[in-house]
Formats: sequence, structure tokens, C-alpha cells
Amino acid sequence: MKTMPTKVAAMLKRASFAKNAAVFSCDICGNEWDYFIEQWAAQIYTFLIEALGPFQQEPLKIILALSDGAHSSGANASFEPGTGQIRLVPTIVMGKPGTTLEKLTHEMIHASLNDFPEGDPFFEEGFVDYSVWVVAHAPIWGEHREAMIEAAAFNIACRRDRAMKSLSEYDAKRWAGGIYAATAYGPWIVTKLRFRKMEGQLTWI
Repeated sequence: MKTMPTKVAAMLKRASFAKNAAVFSCDICGNEWDYFIEQWAAQIYTFLIEALGPFQQEPLKIILALSDGAHSSGANASFEPGTGQIRLVPTIVMGKPGTTLEKLTHEMIHASLNDFPEGDPFFEEGFVDYSVWVVAHAPIWGEHREAMIEAAAFNIACRRDRAMKSLSEYDAKRWAGGIYAATAYGPWIVTKLRFRKMEGQLTWI
């Protein structure tokens, strides 16, 4: 999709220029990339409040490194529903603006939708993967916008590759969920989820 529907584009633009009041800290890279993560985490936090409404689980303001064990299992980032802790793999994000923004946005969308039913990757991950791709088209990313779009698209492509290799039911469900979200709701998925939160109707469909 080359362009977003007019109303979706207007929503993304409005959210992009919301006044930022959040402060995050990060010390996982040991260099200037920690500052990049801190600054963008704060902007993403404010952007998502405007785009999706209040967080259902407040993200902790200290971003930590993901454990080697979790990374070895295939994870590159995580969000802990019970605590709000976001974790990243330094070697995956360092020096890569698009990947950093994609991972931060993905985990914060989980925080925003924390009270929706969990446990089924078809909805819980598939819907979030596609939502990240939608918000990647917002003007907030500035000079990193194309890198953000590419990173979000790459994530979805990886999900498809893993699903096609029949590696696990998780992979198949996650990719299929993203395809369903894209087909059933398209770029309106973010607005749909925001309305569900406002109405207190916390169901994926």
C-alpha cells in the first residue's frame, strides 16, 4: 500500500505531533545508542497514547537487556505483562534505527493492549505485527521513516518464512493473524483497537 486512507493518515499525523512528557532510561549498549533508545522510547510512548489511547499496562521507564537464554530461543525483544518491563537485545538494535524503532513500538503496543485476551499468537502477535506496519507510516519517524517501514515489513516477511517452513504452530498462527488483520481491517486496525478500548470491549474481533 503506497498511501494510507486520508483519515488514517490524519490520525497518524495528529499522534505524531503530540507533546512528549515521558522520560526513559537505557544502559544496555554502553554507547550513544542508549541515548537514541531513550529519546525514541519517550516519543513512541506519547505517540501511542494519542494513537491507541492510554496504556493498559504502564511500561517501566527503564529499558533492560534481554537475557541470552531468551535470545537463544528466538526472541529479539520482549514485554512483560505483569511488570511492564521492556527488554531489547543490544546486538540486534544497536546502530539500526529502523529495527530499534520497530522493536520499541511492537513492545509498547503490547503494553497498550495489555488487557486484551492473551495466549493466542494469531491475535496477540499477528495483530500487533500488522499494527506496527501501519504506524510505521506516520510522520513521527522523520528521517527514519523508510527504515521503520522496511523493518516492520521485514518482521512480517520473517514471520511468513518461518510459517512456510512449518517450524511451529506459533509461527503459523502469528503470521496468519497478521494476514487476517491486514485483510479484515487494513490500515484501520489501530483505530479499531482504540475504539475497542474506549468501549471496554476488549476482544480482538
